[in-house]
Amino acid sequence: MLRPWHYSLVLDKEAAASIHQQLIVHFRTMIEGGSWLGGSALPSSRDIAQRLGINRKTVSRVYEELSALGLIYTQPKRGTFVTLTARAKDASTAVSPDFDSHAAALPRPQADLNSHSIHTLIQKTSLHHIRRAALHMHKLQTHDYDATGLFNLKHMLANLLAHEKRFLVSPDHIACGSWLALQHAVLHSLSPEDGLLLVDHTISQTLVTLLQKQGIHVIKMAETAGNKASIFAEQIEKYCINYPVSALWCNTSALFNNQNYVADQALLAQKLADYRLLLIDDQRSSFPLSQESPPPLASKYARSLMLGSLYGDFCDTFNLCYVASNENLSSAFLGALNEQHQQASLLNMLAQSELIKRGEYKKLLTGIHRFLQAA
Repeated sequence: MLRPWHYSLVLDKEAAASIHQQLIVHFRTMIEGGSWLGGSALPSSRDIAQRLGINRKTVSRVYEELSALGLIYTQPKRGTFVTLTARAKDASTAVSPDFDSHAAALPRPQADLNSHSIHTLIQKTSLHHIRRAALHMHKLQTHDYDATGLFNLKHMLANLLAHEKRFLVSPDHIACGSWLALQHAVLHSLSPEDGLLLVDHTISQTLVTLLQKQGIHVIKMAETAGNKASIFAEQIEKYCINYPVSALWCNTSALFNNQNYVADQALLAQKLADYRLLLIDDQRSSFPLSQESPPPLASKYARSLMLGSLYGDFCDTFNLCYVASNENLSSAFLGALNEQHQQASLLNMLAQSELIKRGEYKKLLTGIHRFLQAA
């Protein structure tokens, strides 16, 4: 029988994060997120080292840290186990700069207060069950994620965007995967020769640094106040007059209110069209079922990429991101995305497809939404 770690643990030996850091992040995510239940047996340090081709001392150090945090314990002659009372602690673990989290970009007070309670809404063992089913139903191909049965997932995303965000987009114009893979693809689809990239104040400094490493010149815009849309449009015009700007990366949901969003979106869309800018509309922090915010500007402006998340900021265990575009996704984007996808990422996407086919995804979202309304 396959154990969860046998198919969910993949290391990136070329990442900036050390092997030790990646192992710590993986184990804490699985334990604190509830994917590995209290009392579950863990593999020996020798088994992990042999499977991953790494030094056993590295794994032993990881186990020592996790034990000091109270997340695991060891019984002589029996093995290592997840602590029965393990609870999510302050997530102060050092994480690689490459792991850009939109948690660092936007304040998440409600998510921080409620995230652990939200995890209790999820049947933790179902993720491994669904992944195992997906593994047996599909032949995984590492370098071609579209060939592995993601038809249901992309069509579900298209329907979700149409009904919840009023964004009509073809399933063929949607790509999905881990944020790390999508981030890599978006960055590599931007060319330094095209010009400068404007980013709004909510974009994390980590992401700005990655863009600069890619050779892209970035200008970070000041925070707006008052009539945000009009001031934001004035800032865009000022920078476009003085610099060769080619794209704008921002979270447009923070610019509009429900009363004037039609006029404000028209104003900003016209400004983007005047200067032929590519819009990267970062909506990853938005909850998919939320009816409170207006539709994204990407739904009104043709030259745009919209970044979204299946569960917003509220569920790391099942989370999966996507990119939706009014136009065809570029070959540079798809090529970079295929380079990044590994078996674990494919398996997570296939698990989401299984959730959708079983009708469990909408039920999970509805449960989280009700919890947030009652909180």
